[in-house]
Amino acid sequence: MQNEMVSSKSLPKVLSAIADAKSWLIFQSIAPGFVESDVLLEKTNLSRKQYYSRISAIIDAGLVTRKNKKYCLTSLGKIVYGLQITTQNALNNYWKLRAIDSFDDVSEREQEQAIENLIDDENLRELLAKKCYDISTSNVVEGSSCIHQQAEERTHGNIMMVEDEPDVLFAFKTILISEGYNVDTFADSFEALKHFVKLNRPYYDLVILDIRMSGMNGIQLYQKLKRIDDHVRVTFVSALDAAEELISILPDLNPSHIIRKPIAARDFINVIKKAVPYVPMKVTNDSG
Repeated sequence: MQNEMVSSKSLPKVLSAIADAKSWLIFQSIAPGFVESDVLLEKTNLSRKQYYSRISAIIDAGLVTRKNKKYCLTSLGKIVYGLQITTQNALNNYWKLRAIDSFDDVSEREQEQAIENLIDDENLRELLAKKCYDISTSNVVEGSSCIHQQAEERTHGNIMMVEDEPDVLFAFKTILISEGYNVDTFADSFEALKHFVKLNRPYYDLVILDIRMSGMNGIQLYQKLKRIDDHVRVTFVSALDAAEELISILPDLNPSHIIRKPIAARDFINVIKKAVPYVPMKVTNDSG
């Protein structure tokens, strides 16, 4: 599932989601701020079926999210919207762009002068002044290859644990490693979040979070991780009987994914095995 998510956000999918006029109108209408479905339905004059199929595709492409029953652009959506505005400006200057194309038999300096004289938009002038090779096409290709390579190289049994008590962190890590899991541990929730973001891809099969931590607590970290990767699996640990409180705050949380400290090593591993659908190669002390 997580590897599928790596490839699900692709350029063709993004462009396809806003390709037809009505989809683009929905996307454009959401851009200024938070917009309700009824407003979008009235503006687009679509049937509910037509509207929901389009808004679902736009959300699935990662361009739009829903907060408090209203739609707004994601960070990716804002970038794509800005690029679409640049494209629209180019279309508005299409006649002038055709004129610039007619200067293909003159010197580079004369071409630059023609761009300067004909195009008022600074972004368009900057793009036209660049060579095709310089417009980061190589970076796009390399980035795409990198994503596929990362997906292929991804191992299983990877766990991140965040716990602000070093002794507890060390004990849990020792248990997990002895069972064959790859474990990254963090005593600081902010450092854990920074590491998770820098990976720039799904990597962990499970994240184990202490609930009560200084700075950013486990629930706050959980919410941020879910905003980044809504497929990430999370198990909580706590010295308090916080199951009811957690489920009231996070109704989608499975009660079996809440661990009460202290816990025996075997019971701890049994919870982890239920949460992670993967049996790692157990580490053994084979001296023979």
